[in-house]
Formats: sequence, structure tokens, C-alpha cells
Amino acid sequence: MKKSSYILFFVKLFFYLSTALLVYFHPGISIRFDRLGILLWFVIIPLEGLIAFLPAPKGKFRYKLLTALLLLVVTTVINGSFGVEFLILSLAGTVSFILNFLLFHYPRWGKLAFLEPFFVAWVSLRLLIFSRSGEEAAGISLEITQFILVWAITAFLFQCAAVYLILNPKSIKGIKKEGTAGFLAGLGAIILFVLVLPPDFIKNTIVENLKQETAERLIKDSSEHGIPMEGRRRSGRRSDHGNNELRGIPEANWLQGGSWRERRRRGEGGEPRQYAVKVVASGQEPVYMGDSFNGKLDPQEGFLQSPEENLNNLPSMRLFVAWHDSSPFFDLKRYQQEVFSLSTLSTRYLPYRPLEIQPAILSENSGPFRYIHRITSNMHEGEPLELIFAPGRSLSMSERNRLSSYLELNLYEDDFNTLKDYFDKAMENWRNNIREEIIKEDDFENEFLEKIFAIMMSFTEYQYNIEPGDRASVSEIIEFLYNEKEGDCVKFSHSLALLGRIAGIPSRVVTGYLAAEELQSPAHLRGLENLQRNIPVLQEFPFEELFLVTDLHAHSWAQFYIPDYGWLDFEATAFAIPPVGSLDFNSWDVVIPIIDPDKDRLLSQVRNFPWRAVFIVLGWFFGGALAAVYLLRYAREAVLYFKVHGKSKSYRNRARSLYLLLLAKLAAEGNPVKPASKTAAEYASLFPNKDEAFLPFAEIYSKLRWREFENLNEGDVCFLQLTEEYNKILLREKKKGVKAFLRRIFSLRGLAYL
Repeated sequence: MKKSSYILFFVKLFFYLSTALLVYFHPGISIRFDRLGILLWFVIIPLEGLIAFLPAPKGKFRYKLLTALLLLVVTTVINGSFGVEFLILSLAGTVSFILNFLLFHYPRWGKLAFLEPFFVAWVSLRLLIFSRSGEEAAGISLEITQFILVWAITAFLFQCAAVYLILNPKSIKGIKKEGTAGFLAGLGAIILFVLVLPPDFIKNTIVENLKQETAERLIKDSSEHGIPMEGRRRSGRRSDHGNNELRGIPEANWLQGGSWRERRRRGEGGEPRQYAVKVVASGQEPVYMGDSFNGKLDPQEGFLQSPEENLNNLPSMRLFVAWHDSSPFFDLKRYQQEVFSLSTLSTRYLPYRPLEIQPAILSENSGPFRYIHRITSNMHEGEPLELIFAPGRSLSMSERNRLSSYLELNLYEDDFNTLKDYFDKAMENWRNNIREEIIKEDDFENEFLEKIFAIMMSFTEYQYNIEPGDRASVSEIIEFLYNEKEGDCVKFSHSLALLGRIAGIPSRVVTGYLAAEELQSPAHLRGLENLQRNIPVLQEFPFEELFLVTDLHAHSWAQFYIPDYGWLDFEATAFAIPPVGSLDFNSWDVVIPIIDPDKDRLLSQVRNFPWRAVFIVLGWFFGGALAAVYLLRYAREAVLYFKVHGKSKSYRNRARSLYLLLLAKLAAEGNPVKPASKTAAEYASLFPNKDEAFLPFAEIYSKLRWREFENLNEGDVCFLQLTEEYNKILLREKKKGVKAFLRRIFSLRGLAYL
């Protein structure tokens, strides 16, 4: 292999690797390569290309293939997966191997390698799109962003030049003059490009801060009936609103990576950032929105989804008309409230108790926030714990029968005794140390609320954090209560609900999302203002009623059935020690999609155009036209056939019909179409080495068409001879095979003789 080939290969490789490494030099790019990405970009693609490029000893090509396959297997073992990731590595490696092998060893087919420069340019432009600069990164990333674009152009030009020279090695001899001139022209263009084009020529879209007076909301911090709000009681998941920032990702690159818990479970925790999931509009807060109601108690697994609970079917149910709850209810202190959600998730999240659910609507002009959900619920008014001062009663017999599955205590004896001992100590501490501070002599006393209050007050020395978790088994709950004393909302809510059952209160655990004032940091509010400004549907609501819900607002809480009041949401972490430092998710940066309203208006017009109807009409039109053409072909052949075999005494007309039928059938077999200017005898000359078969037919046909016979019998005899020659020609020209059969059936070339 020539020395120039080595130079050109490594020039290609250099520009490819330099482009991939740009990720590590841009301060505004938040993406990084994981293990699979490193193996794919920096091992598989370049090494498979190198293996394909290097010459193999004569007759030893199989060793080259084995080496390429061995590389795939080794890297897959290093990555630790033979599933989908192996397919990704194999596909990328195979493409790299084939393109480079064809380029350097079979240039005739190597033109496919011209795809590589376009791929490298595409990678560079994607890096520009992935630049997610916040306020602090914008100033230092402008020049680097400019450099990436310049480098993309340079890499593209050099890659194209390298591929061209590999495919045309003779051009290398005359490259000195042309190459020097091209290099100087390109260098001058790049210098001019850098000097004339300002660094911020690419709009580095940074989410603007709100004005201070717009961003500030007062956090409600009042109490009634002496319930302590400071020191002892802390509103669930409330933080001091640290100095978190607002960041934006272009909507075209908004990735749905699942909830934060799911990403952490997969080992993709990354930087401390929370990503917008939905925007909720509600006149009241907090809004507990659940999608899974768990009331079945397993002695080992703990709370599982209740199979008999109809609420579990509603979140994913496809609705074509509005759903209405027709069952009667008599719960006190309820008010109807419509909760609007503009969500990136198709799943509905239901505030309890849902009365009406509108079908989901696909939103226009809202980027990844595609789904509109409108739910009207009878929500409880006020703080549930305040009912401790309201008159209370025990469960009636009918309530016990109806709620028996939520009272079930299917526990092992040791676990039951351990949990019962914890509950008894909580009640003892409540009566001896806390009760007199909360309940005065002239206050009412609600037995159920008193027990719930006692359990929640036992969590005052427990640390609340945001470690990921979905469920909590009974053994994990016991470990949490007695030893760990630290956990996320899942452990708190499962513990509260299980201890509530020990106390004889119907209970269940609900998972979903929480929209609350306490969770809206200044960064959340700035994000809300930005989204409302650019999403028309959000402009229907007052800013004060909007809540930005992120993946960190996924939550778990307990629901208790309180006689006369129904199922109520209780925040299990209300009295726990709140997270601090990096464990306080309101100190995490907030990331929202950057909506381009102008782009969306155009896309909206395109989407609103009745494309489906148009394509259906066009499909029927072209399908009908094609059917009509085939009908014309076969109808014409049928007419000619009946004219040939009809009762007509005019042998001239019958001969003419037979001639046209023969021409149509020959055309369908793929033979030349007879020009209108040629006679039958002249047309025979278009059949090389076949004139012996067609010339007799042409001579007899000419005789029948232009000669006058003394009697009809002589003309009939001549027509029979013409028919015999017709059959001989068809038999000789008829080709065998499926391809010939399909061409004979579907050919439309015979229509040229219309």
C-alpha cells in the first residue's frame, strides 16, 4: 500500500477523533460519554476502520474478519452487556469496517465513504445544539462555540478532500499547485470567517431571570389551633430555597431519561439538576396527584397496588369522552377544584377525589410538554391535621366492611409485635409530653387524628433525604424505624401507613407528584415565567396559580380514611428533619426546555394541515388511476381477442386485431415497441436473429391487409396461416421464470399501441 494512503487514512482519523473530543473542551456542554459511548466513539469506530484499512496477506482476508469480530467481543465483555448495547457496538463497527474496506481496497464501491464527512459535520453541529449554557457559562463559551463551527467546516472539507484523493489516486500527482491554492483559499476564508463573524453569531439561548418582584412569592407560614409550625413541624419537603440556577435545553434535544430515581438507579445521577416534568395550574395548594394507590399489604413486600381500586385504572385509561364519578359521597370539608396539567408524560395524575376527567389533548406550541390533562376533584379543604380539633367518631359497621382490605394486617407475628411496640411508645410519648401542648381542655378530640398525630410526631428525630426508592418492605420499615432513622419519602409514607393500620385506621400509600408552594424556588419561578411567556395555553392562567413540577417532585405519601371526611392526604415527612446541603433538592439547578414560539407556530400550521386526509385522497386517486390503466389494458386485449374470434366476415379487420394483439403481447414480454412509422416487415428487422419467425407473419399480414382475394375461402385460409404464425411467435417469445411472469402480468408497454 502506498505511503499516501497511510497519510490520508490518518488525516481522516485525526479529524474524526478531534471532533468527538470537542465535548470535553466546551464548558457549556453538559453531556459526557458513558462507558458505552467511550467504547463506541474512541475504540470500536476507529479500530474497526484501522483493521479494514491495513492490508491483509494474500488469501488471509478471513483473519481480518476474525480480528474485527474479536474486537467487538472483547469490548462488549469490557462493557459487561451482550444485549442492545452489543447490537449498537456491532452496527457501528460493521459500518466503519465496510466503509473503510471499500474505500481503500475496492474504490469502485468506496464512494459510500463520502457519507463520513457529512457524519463528522453532523456530530459537530450536534455539539453546538447540546451547548446548555447557563448564566455563568455563557460568557466563556462564546468563542469555543464559534471555534466548533469553524472546526466543523474545516473537518468537513479535509474529510471530503481525503476521500476524493483516495478514490482518485492519480490526482495526488497534480495536487501541489491545486492543493496549495485550495489550502490558501480555505485558510483565508476561515480567517475572514473568524474576524468578521462575531463570537455570539449563534444565539446562546439563556433563560432570562424574572424581575425580582415577579419571582418573589410569600411562602405561607401560619398555624391554627396551636399546631407548631417552627421547630417541631416543618412543611413536607420544604427547603430554604438555595442559590440554585435556571438552565435551558433546546426543545429539539429534550431527552426523557425517566425520573431522577430511575436515573440514579441506572447509575446516571450526573450533576445535581432537576428536570421539568409538568406545569400544574391550581387555585389551591398543595396538590397531591397520584397514579398508584397501594392498599394491599403483603407480609414481606409491604404495601402493593390494590387490585380492586378503580383509581389505579384511570391514569392510563384511554378516554374518548369525559369520565364522571357517579357514585355518591358525603365527605365533609370538600371543594371542587379543577387541576390543569401540561405534561411531558402521557400518564394522568389524579388529585383525590376525582369527579371528572377530560380526555387527554395533544398540546400545540409547547415543545416536549405534549399532553394536556384537566381533572376536576373534590379536594379536602385545609390541613388534615387540623381535624384533630373537630368532632370525631369511630368507623361504622358498613364502613368496616367496605374498607376491610385497607384495615387488613397480614403480618408475621414478630413483625406485628415489633410495630405494635413502636406504636405504643409513640402514643405514650404523645400523652405524656406532647398532647397538652396541642390539645387544650376546651378543644374537641378526634381519636383517629390523635393517633396519626402521635405517629407523625415520633418522626421528629428522623432525617428525611432524597435517596431513590420505589417500595419499602416490612423488614425495611422496621429497620428504618429502629436503626436507620433516615430515609426518603417512600420509607416515611410506608411507615406512617403501616403504623396507622396497627392503630386500626384504614390506610394506603399513594405515589405520584406533589405540586406545592414550598417546592417553588426562585429558579422554578423564573422557569415558570419563561414557559408561560412562550407557551400559549399557559397564558390562560394567572402566574400565581402555576407550579413547576420536576422529576425530583416525584413523591410518596399516606392516605387515611377519616370518618365523615373520607380519604385524606397526609405528608409523612412533615415533622422530619429536612434535607440539607446537596441533599436539599431545591438547591439543585432547574432545567427546562427552551421553547421557540416562532418555530412552533410554523410547525403548528404544518401539523394542523390535514395531511392524512390529503394523503388518503392522493392514495385513492393514484390507486384508482392505476387500476383504470390496468383495466384499460386488459379490456383492450379482450376486445381484440373477441374481434379475432368473432363472427365478422371481414378477414382484414380480424387480421388487424390479431396484429395489434400480437404487438401488445410482445411488448409485455419486453420486446421493442414498434414505431408508428414502420411497417410490419420493417418491424421484423428489430428482432435480431428472429426475423425467420416474424417475417412470415408480416408477409401474410401484408397480403391480408392490402390484397383483394377472388373468394372468401382463400382469405380464410390465409387468415388461418396468420393465426398459426401468431401462435408460433408467442410460443417462441414467451420467457420462463417468475420475473418474466410478473413482467408479463404488470407491464403497461402495450398501451403504446392505443
